[in-house]
Amino acid sequence: MNFVGATLVVALVCRRRLRPLWLPEGGHKGRPYNPEVNGLPGDKMKVPAKLTRPMFIGVLLAGIACIWFIGPAPALQNQETPEIKSEETAPTFTVRAQRNEVLVRVVVRDKDGKAVGGLTKDDFRLSDNSKPQSVTLFKVETFAAAPAATPTSPSATAKPPAPPEAPPALALPQRYVAFYFDDLVVTFEDMYRTRAAAERYLDSSLQPADRAGIFTSSGLGSLDFTDDRTKLHEALAKLRPRPRTVRAENDCPPLTPYEAYLIDDQHDSIMLNIATWEYIGCACGGDPKTCADAQNQAQQAARMAWQNDQVQSRQCLHVLENLVRRLGALPGQRSILWLSQGFLALDLQSDLGQLIDRALREHVVISALDARGLWVDIPGGDASEGTVLPFNASGGPGGGTDPSMLARQAMYRRTGKEMNDDVMAYVSHDTGGVFVHNTNDYDGGFRRAGALPEITYLLAFSPQNLKYDGKFHKLKVELVSSKGLTVQARNGYFAPNQELRPEERAKQEIDGAVFARDEYLEFPVDVHTQFFKLSDTKVQLSVTARVDVHALRFHKEGDRNRLNLKMVCVAFDRDGNLVDGTEKEVNLMLRDATLAHLLSSGLSIRDQLKVNVGNYALRVVVYEIDSARMTALNRTVEIPY
Repeated sequence: MNFVGATLVVALVCRRRLRPLWLPEGGHKGRPYNPEVNGLPGDKMKVPAKLTRPMFIGVLLAGIACIWFIGPAPALQNQETPEIKSEETAPTFTVRAQRNEVLVRVVVRDKDGKAVGGLTKDDFRLSDNSKPQSVTLFKVETFAAAPAATPTSPSATAKPPAPPEAPPALALPQRYVAFYFDDLVVTFEDMYRTRAAAERYLDSSLQPADRAGIFTSSGLGSLDFTDDRTKLHEALAKLRPRPRTVRAENDCPPLTPYEAYLIDDQHDSIMLNIATWEYIGCACGGDPKTCADAQNQAQQAARMAWQNDQVQSRQCLHVLENLVRRLGALPGQRSILWLSQGFLALDLQSDLGQLIDRALREHVVISALDARGLWVDIPGGDASEGTVLPFNASGGPGGGTDPSMLARQAMYRRTGKEMNDDVMAYVSHDTGGVFVHNTNDYDGGFRRAGALPEITYLLAFSPQNLKYDGKFHKLKVELVSSKGLTVQARNGYFAPNQELRPEERAKQEIDGAVFARDEYLEFPVDVHTQFFKLSDTKVQLSVTARVDVHALRFHKEGDRNRLNLKMVCVAFDRDGNLVDGTEKEVNLMLRDATLAHLLSSGLSIRDQLKVNVGNYALRVVVYEIDSARMTALNRTVEIPY
């Protein structure tokens, strides 16, 4: 096949090279013969009007013989590396990956609990497992409260109406609040109180430019982010407790999650003895002689109760982590109000670490409110928990219960209730939020939990000689000079189980830039847009990023100049939802002459988005892969009907 193709090429070349031989004397198609182009200066020879068939066949056979003798040209001559190669890739910025950089959000408060600003990187000391660490990133984050609406004065209403102004450019919402109702564990009474307080908070504290959403741990009755207050109130009105595992009134023995944990995980002999006597009381009427296998039955009941509780608790955390992912795809300030009565997460430390790490990377602050309000321990236990301990003997094995069992059981149940708070306190503390508990002032609690700290500090470090073993590392953040100030920061992190590849690290950098609102200018880029209507409602939006080549860092490879760029374009609607996005990678292998040309003209990278008629916020990120530098810009696009 290659031989036939080469033969045809030779024939065409011979025909093109010999074409002047059969031009008429007067030239081609009326143009005069030009010896400067078609021959040597001064040559004015006459040639035959056409090449005869024997002559052409002879030239063709000669070409075939040359090819047969010399052989085909090496394949590399026909496969030369292109200077500019662009490739459209499927967008990957909706998938997030972990990195080996550890983020720590720090809130510094004074004696009155107010956030303190004006601190610098040098004001902090950070240690990992008691080893001092160098802070590689320091960023001050401000969360200013939206100004209250100003009432219209009477004099203002008396003025004549002003002429209509052009509509303002689209501005994305700057605050997203997610109400996360833990309907898997909350009781009906607690749900009613927190639901009513949430409705009052929506009416009194949410600003017109804010977006709110209703989310549940069961996944039922959720409403995505919106500014429609009617829909928000309707979603709140439909919330109900939806436990995954319902305790039956005749559970035997009736164990709380903490009691089941003590028996199944901690092998607590005292708690096992209590559960055994409870089984005797509910299954055998208090007569141990008729319950030969009571202890084994109590152990099995504890194992099943603890496993069911952990499944439910893990679902609560996983749904919360998915909500963090959802918020990570939105710009602006992002916070979660977690409304729950808590649960035991004693065996879920890895899940908690993953949740906190993701929240820090997505810049999501999680605050929590204990839905139980101000709860008190009832002497003798809560009637809803119940006890079936028999009290008909002097105590001891085979003779009845120990009189101290009831007091011990009450202590265990009180401890379990107190430990339910730990998971909410831990998550809110480590993500920079607040935890509101032991108060019946639900309205005040919502205001405290919904108000982000005005100033936080984001620190990052790269652990030296990190082992990828998944073990927990204890962190300590302190001020060089405390001056009566307190520091709120995460207490530790879990090491990753494996190291990320360089391309995964690059994707992580791009992911963070796409959904951020800050602009980065590490090299000059100009963004221009055009739109073309495909129909009455459909539009093709063309985005061109012109990069100043002078600021790029090329790498010399032989006679070429190598550079790899990636451009990401994303369009958001007025609610901050991602409408469309594209990713394009551009690989440059430029000769010196081509590079010199681009130095004067610039490099233009183009891509297209498919959107509807309307207004959009455009985010453009250009990433220099080899040097890990980027420029990220915001633009507003208005597409009229």
